[in-house]
Amino acid sequence: MKTSSIRVSNFMKAIVCFVIAIFVNGSALTAQSFSLFGVSDMLQVFEDGYNLPATQDTVKVFGIRGEVISGQCVLILNCDLSNVTVEVGDLKNQHSSKLMPATNVEWNFVGSIPLTTNAPNQPLSAVSRPAPAMFPDYLMAEKQIDIIKKSHQSIWLTIKIPQAAEAGTYVGRVTVKSLQGEQSIPLKLVIYPFSLPEERHLKIVEWFTTSEFERLHGIKEAYSEAWFSMLGVYADNMVAHRQNTFRVSMSAIDIQRLKNGDLEFDFSLFDKIAMVFWNTGKMDYMETSALSEFGEGSWYSTEILLKDIDVRDAETGEQVSMAGKEVIPSLLPAFEDHLKEKGWLDKTLLHIKDEPSLHNALAYKEISAYIHQYAPNLKRIDALETDFLLEEIDIAIPKIDYLESWYETYRKWQLEGNELWFYTVGIYQGSIFPNKTIDMPLMDSRIMHWLNYKYDASGYLHWGWNRWKDADPYQDPGKHIGDGWHVYPVKEGVLNSLRWEQMRNGIQDYEYFWMLENKTSALKDSLGTQFTWIDPWQRSKEIADKVVMSLAKHTDDPQVLYKAKREVIRELLEFDTFPRVYVQTNPVENSTLTARSTVAVYGWTEPGSKIVVNGQDLPVSAEGLFLEQFTMSPSSNKIIVQVTNGEATKEIVRGFVIR
Repeated sequence: MKTSSIRVSNFMKAIVCFVIAIFVNGSALTAQSFSLFGVSDMLQVFEDGYNLPATQDTVKVFGIRGEVISGQCVLILNCDLSNVTVEVGDLKNQHSSKLMPATNVEWNFVGSIPLTTNAPNQPLSAVSRPAPAMFPDYLMAEKQIDIIKKSHQSIWLTIKIPQAAEAGTYVGRVTVKSLQGEQSIPLKLVIYPFSLPEERHLKIVEWFTTSEFERLHGIKEAYSEAWFSMLGVYADNMVAHRQNTFRVSMSAIDIQRLKNGDLEFDFSLFDKIAMVFWNTGKMDYMETSALSEFGEGSWYSTEILLKDIDVRDAETGEQVSMAGKEVIPSLLPAFEDHLKEKGWLDKTLLHIKDEPSLHNALAYKEISAYIHQYAPNLKRIDALETDFLLEEIDIAIPKIDYLESWYETYRKWQLEGNELWFYTVGIYQGSIFPNKTIDMPLMDSRIMHWLNYKYDASGYLHWGWNRWKDADPYQDPGKHIGDGWHVYPVKEGVLNSLRWEQMRNGIQDYEYFWMLENKTSALKDSLGTQFTWIDPWQRSKEIADKVVMSLAKHTDDPQVLYKAKREVIRELLEFDTFPRVYVQTNPVENSTLTARSTVAVYGWTEPGSKIVVNGQDLPVSAEGLFLEQFTMSPSSNKIIVQVTNGEATKEIVRGFVIR
């Protein structure tokens, strides 16, 4: 593995700046050899200090039980440093003196990757900096390094909040030590009193390969004990980042042609691979590989053909190739029966062909219909580059730019009860969309899953978890500029990237929205027919809209995102507090309106509560219903709902943009 910071080779050179004592009025002052600050975890820290994020004297983070959150420090050097390492102490609850052990906080130095060019199709205004440059991206394995003068070294904190953690504000310290001295910075963690759901409500799949096991992990024999052990390392890393869908190739099914021409299927290897992922206890769905291919192997072909399938001859033991149409009529029914027996049928998603487009759409439809007749109980899923195939697919996955282009078509299809995901390929989509190449803003990897919630897209597919493709990802990321991987190889497994960490954080953010939606849905279900107007998704989406306004427009400010996330937390905490109240407006909050536009207010509160909206008392029905509409103006652009019951009060505010 390569490390990115330039190291000090001469220890005596570093000693020069060890500790300089200056005596003023009899007091000894120590010249600092380096400084330590907190910075946002959603902004990149470049080794040369380029566009250094705003610094803070404390690392401030927050989260809920069961959540894994990120923090970041930056080490700014005034001289060469030797034997640099980090220590994190226990975190103490300021209110109860309970401790969260330091073992819940993992730290890593951040390593950088040389990029000679930026991702294609991206203007310089979109990337985090112009290339050539060193770009921070991976969490280093080294726990002690040397760093040269004037460097800016990022330190990444990964904080796992226990499910049993007591709510409150915890304080500890992060200390950086070197031969030239040490510095500490406070670490402040706020834990809120609820838990991240164990169930995962967003389907996530990152395609992986085992083709690099020999080159990068030293495992020569496929399907050996070492091979399956490494596959388990991969699976554990995936589920730790909340991936819950995995892929197994149909080629893992052993097919034998008997003397009479019948085919016999052995699913043992397929099952053994699948069980590595099922045994994590965190995987919910399994994808298969595709059974068809483009004519002549070219995406530009108008043909999509069934693949030939390798079969073992029972008499000779030789591998022979059979046409797909000779195998599929018996393979797929047997496959369905096997999945049903294993209890996996409803959890398996069948690929037809990846990325069909309009020029081969008719061929795709024909192949999809053919395969479906032999596996009618398996959902068909594919990444699409056209909206013309929705009759022959069950889960459509348009690329993010195509989702915007044909959104109305996809939305209509979705509202008919069909399932919509989206996917990204970093160098083949427009420049205005969030992206995952190394040179894009780190925040892009997080807000991708805010878009999942905003657009009711129940899944996300990405082609590259470890598609290193014979390259050295530490030195030459190739034409995809890192989009082909979210992890970096070491012999013992993989190292996480900052993009992979933020992707997990975004998936957790999705669960926050789901929790608020779920609470609203439960309230609606508990009330009568007068409350059918309650939209369980509205409030979560109003908050998400403050960060992701559309597929192509979003904030680049981490503080805006964290403010919105705290808003979800506040609403979750207040949802069940007395006096209870629910407010919904039409149009939704943050809508742009002309002066004199009308906003309708719908609400529910506990009987006996007093409701005042914009200074006007509103009647409350016996069931708790209140209704009214209000005229907006530039000087009166808010709906302010005040509820009082006894001595308890609560206020809810919804704002609008008035032109």
